Amino acid sequence: MEDYVAIVHQFGRTYRAFLSAFEAHVGHAMPRWRILLALTDADGEWSQKRLVERLRIDPGALTRQLKALEAIGWIERSIDARDNRITNVRLTDIGRSAVDASLPQRNAFLRETMGSLPDDALAALSDALTKLETRIGDVAQCLPLSTEDAECIDPVAETDTTNPPQAAPIR
Repeated sequence: MEDYVAIVHQFGRTYRAFLSAFEAHVGHAMPRWRILLALTDADGEWSQKRLVERLRIDPGALTRQLKALEAIGWIERSIDARDNRITNVRLTDIGRSAVDASLPQRNAFLRETMGSLPDDALAALSDALTKLETRIGDVAQCLPLSTEDAECIDPVAETDTTNPPQAAPIR
């Protein structure tokens, strides 16, 4: 169990270091960058609801980010003409220029941070993170209120209780 805790702490430290370095090199905090990039990928416009779904972000957190982006003129929000319950978000020309200007820094940052890792290590990391994300989602869907209420079956425990999964070393 202590190995699991150590791995989770290492993951958290690595993620925080990545976010900090990303912002320093690219000039945008990751939440803001993800929104701008999603709008760029969507040809410049999406509903707020679609952004929440695509980015898996809390609606309130998205609204705060959008207000800040709107204040600097990078996006515009408007009520949908067909359904006034929907708020559309559009990347402005200034916002698109900001993304275009930052893409080279983002690409250079990713090359500098990830480029020294061998392809097999990157593939193993991607595979492990995908499995972990899936497992976290599975566990989150069946959180018991108490140990007596536990109804979820742990497929890892069902298959092999003598050898818990180990993190693969990166070489």
